[in-house]
Amino acid sequence: MFDFISDEAKAKVLDKWRLMSETDKAHFINQVAIALSIWGSDEKGKKLVVEVLKFMTENGTSTLADFGIYTEKLLSIKAVSGRETKIKRASLILEGYRIKHSLPSEPHRDISV
Repeated sequence: MFDFISDEAKAKVLDKWRLMSETDKAHFINQVAIALSIWGSDEKGKKLVVEVLKFMTENGTSTLADFGIYTEKLLSIKAVSGRETKIKRASLILEGYRIKHSLPSEPHRDISV
C-alpha cells in the first residue's frame, strides 16, 4: 500500500504515528476502516488512502486522526474517476463519525514561528 508514497512522506506519517495518543490512533484506524469499507479494500481503495495521507503530510497536520477531514480533497485529483460518489459518501459518514466523537472539523497543525 505504501509503495505509492515517497520516503519523505512515509517518514512524516511514521513520526506523526509515534507521537499520537492511543485514542487518536484508534480514531485514525477507525476512519481508514470506514473509508475502505466504502471505497473498497482493493488497490484503488488503498491508493485513495495513500492520497489522503499525502494531502495530510503536505498540509502540515500534526495528527493522523484528522484523516476524515481530508477525504473530500480526493475529489480534486483525476485518479478518482468512477469513485466520486463513494468518496462523497465516505466524507459524509466520516464527518458524522467526527461529530459523534467530538473531533474537530479543522486540522490540527503545528504553529511554528
